[in-house]
Amino acid sequence: MKPYRLLILLLLPFSILSCREESFTDKYSSDSAVGILGIGEDIRSEKDIDEETWERVFDTEGYRKYLATSRRDVLCSMIKEAAFLAYSPDRSAEADSVLLLTPDANDFQTLMSQNICKLATRQDEARRFVEETDFPGLLSKADRLVKRYLPKRAISGDVTLNDLYLICTIPDASVRDHSVLLDLNLAMDMKEDEIVLLLAHEFFHNYRETVLTDEPGDSFWKIFNCFENEGIADLIDKGEHPEAMYARYGASFEALYLQEYRNAASTLQKLDSLLSAYQADPVKGEYGPVADLLVFNGHPTGYYMTRLICEEGLRKELIEAFDSPATFAELYNESASRRNKRGGKEYLLSKDLVDYLHLVEDSTFDLRLK
Repeated sequence: MKPYRLLILLLLPFSILSCREESFTDKYSSDSAVGILGIGEDIRSEKDIDEETWERVFDTEGYRKYLATSRRDVLCSMIKEAAFLAYSPDRSAEADSVLLLTPDANDFQTLMSQNICKLATRQDEARRFVEETDFPGLLSKADRLVKRYLPKRAISGDVTLNDLYLICTIPDASVRDHSVLLDLNLAMDMKEDEIVLLLAHEFFHNYRETVLTDEPGDSFWKIFNCFENEGIADLIDKGEHPEAMYARYGASFEALYLQEYRNAASTLQKLDSLLSAYQADPVKGEYGPVADLLVFNGHPTGYYMTRLICEEGLRKELIEAFDSPATFAELYNESASRRNKRGGKEYLLSKDLVDYLHLVEDSTFDLRLK
């Protein structure tokens, strides 16, 4: 083999990796968060902040997505109030008092004010964090990680992955318009591995929605779809104490999640009972009683189900069936049956419910083929 050909072959894997890393550079921006840090420094220096300055920050891509809601004006006012409280020299005593509070999840203004007050106490650290953290590299790591939770057929085509924007708001990471909006102060409290896990969780949804393009409108199928979708994604980042992530929203949120997780069997039993009532008197459109059982978008019940499936040795089958809520229900039943043979007391879904989910799924698939 000629030397130059050998050199090309040796360099090829590195060039491919470099291209992949470069492709994530365009999927990240810290402009929104840096804009707030800049305004904070001006407030601290007692400079006047005009509306044009605020609008330039709110017009950055991250905030444009965050504020794309009917509550835009309210949220803008909240961000301004939080920033003035956090950075104004003459309001330092008030800011110190806010830092001592334990706000509930429903108290959005206090949550935001406290979070930005915390950010103001670590301004220099925040600047260094934004400058030194390799977020495109973390996005690349997340994309590699999520593939462990996907069947090969799901990773062969083109998939549009979420962009990542750092903003300043409540301690939260949310998804809007194909983008992860991550609060800067929260990101600073996370280890890099935790950020990778969070991003991989969201990338799982991107891959799944690319495969699952035609979703039935049936309420029972939709709730099991949420259970499967969030349950598998939660295997990536939730660990042994899935309720812990909700503690940052307040103790009541954490307690509610834990209650729903522990009551997963009761939720599944109610769905069985509702199917009997629904089949006796079907309704068009969304079936309200089923929709009412979808708490936290299915995270608690879904994670309970997927953990049981994995603990009973069916992880491979779960991943292969990642886009089939009907098969997911079957795998749960098989896992519950295995556990019960060893003295467990897991709830088994009725055959009627599993068959119904298959009927809905198969009917949708048949229509897609025609």
